Amino acid sequence: MPRPNVLLVYPDQMRYDCTSSAGDPTVRTPGFDRLARSGVNFTRAYTSFPLCCPFRASLMTGTYAHINGMYTNHYPIPLDQIFLPRLMGQAGYHTGWFGKWHLNGGNKFDFVPKEYQLGFHEFVGYSRGHNYLHGVYYRNDDPQPYRSESYEPEYQTNHVIDFMDRALQTGAPFLGMICYGLPHTPLDSAPDHYRKMYPADAVQLPDTIVPEDLAKEKTYRAKYYGLITCVDDQLRRLTDWLERKGILEDTVLIFVSDHGDMNGEHGLHYKSSFHEAAMHVPLVIHYPRLTAHGRDVPQLVDPSVDLMPTILDLCGVEIPSSVQGHSLRAAMVDGQDASLPDHVYYQLIKVSEEACAVLDVQECKRYPERGLRTKDFLYVEKCGAPFALYDVGKDPGEKYNRVNDAAYVDTVELMRSRLYAAMVEKRDDWAVEVSAPPVGYQNHAEGESFYRETYARAKLEA
Repeated sequence: MPRPNVLLVYPDQMRYDCTSSAGDPTVRTPGFDRLARSGVNFTRAYTSFPLCCPFRASLMTGTYAHINGMYTNHYPIPLDQIFLPRLMGQAGYHTGWFGKWHLNGGNKFDFVPKEYQLGFHEFVGYSRGHNYLHGVYYRNDDPQPYRSESYEPEYQTNHVIDFMDRALQTGAPFLGMICYGLPHTPLDSAPDHYRKMYPADAVQLPDTIVPEDLAKEKTYRAKYYGLITCVDDQLRRLTDWLERKGILEDTVLIFVSDHGDMNGEHGLHYKSSFHEAAMHVPLVIHYPRLTAHGRDVPQLVDPSVDLMPTILDLCGVEIPSSVQGHSLRAAMVDGQDASLPDHVYYQLIKVSEEACAVLDVQECKRYPERGLRTKDFLYVEKCGAPFALYDVGKDPGEKYNRVNDAAYVDTVELMRSRLYAAMVEKRDDWAVEVSAPPVGYQNHAEGESFYRETYARAKLEA
């Protein structure tokens, strides 16, 4: 079998349940649904650290946050470790990254220094931030910012297609990875076509949202759906291009997100939560050369650490001993893999008061959390003490915390024992923490000022 191309499509902050194929009756996602039908759809993919930067670092290293050093958002990743793009480049792949990066710390919409591009041959993106109507980006090691008159996800797709087209002409296989900022907020940073696509009164919400918040959350979800459909439109463009070029069967096409969006469930918003809405993410791997027919895989998997070894395995590249995740190749072929863990680990790392003084609420976790999600239970500890137990087999909405329920005493003890065994196996420790603020961190006002200055000197895309 020839070495496949790899294209990873990564929308930021997309819930698992917000696709037609996952059962949402309102949102339209024909591009994703096609992949889910014809590829391998991992229906129980949960990210172990539901926050942007820790997921990105795990994707690049195959290790958990406490090992790779990315404990929360906005810090630079330690460079003394093994990274996926560098390994793929050494194996003869032409590699490219496109979109938001968020692994070098730094300012909003800033240039990413070459050493923090982690070995990608081509890099068309920016440090961090979300402005889809008036975005900026940089090319490779050129610090000159560029802008486009097109909508950000549309010109990012153009960049990926151009990269793949040029890679094909060289005869070398390619690894392309694109991170769309959508459907992450701001939800109004969209053309009217997407912003007004779904009426709020058509949205159906779960009963984990309190009645007084329903109208507000329906409006939020309707705009969120519009951004998801925009991502789906770009996914269809990419899939159609691969098909026209005759290389869809020879390409590992992966669709995944870093975490979900609480959308008001349990009174919470955005991410950084152990609940289903934040941890459960879409994950489809489409590779017809290996799996000619679509299938659902209901095993628990963690794409944050599992995707690096999976990509290496599918491409015939040796998996480093440092990797903590597991290849999903056998599960793709057979529909299951008994050697995979029967749980997904969960962690939020403590952030000191000094760091919390400058970071946003999503990054500011004053108390560490660790947990395990199995097919039957979700168990979480805070500061080393039992905090939550949900019987997800009977209570999939995670509405009833059973941690102090006398009927679940034995379950709490069993899950606690399993959690501590997992912490030992993963070399995790409650003492890990973010001790100091990120160097040169910008607050929102400073970030907006820097962005405006950057946009003003950006060259218009040719």
